[in-house]
Amino acid sequence: MNRRLGLLLGALASVAVAELYHGPLGASDDLKARVERHARNLLDYYELPQVTARMDESPRARRLILKGPADDFQRRALVEKVGELPGVNEVRWDPSSPVVDYWAERRRSQPQ
Repeated sequence: MNRRLGLLLGALASVAVAELYHGPLGASDDLKARVERHARNLLDYYELPQVTARMDESPRARRLILKGPADDFQRRALVEKVGELPGVNEVRWDPSSPVVDYWAERRRSQPQ
């Protein structure tokens, strides 16, 4: 067996073991569950029960999707805080999530 063939077989074996580990053996499911649990704890700490966090369909991307009503300040702060969690590479908001303007609601509710 020549050197190139040995190197190619070694690379293929490494890729196969990595695919098995992340797929059928469940490491990606464990990562997904752990990250979503940490995100839920963070959202509960900041008293945002209406906001949900779920891992993207491809756990190897390590992208977390936030969904729920929040104002601009909360959106920016949550992207920063959730992005600091271990195992998270990127944080995005679901495009269908409403942007809430709490300041307009407060102004309307104050007596004039």
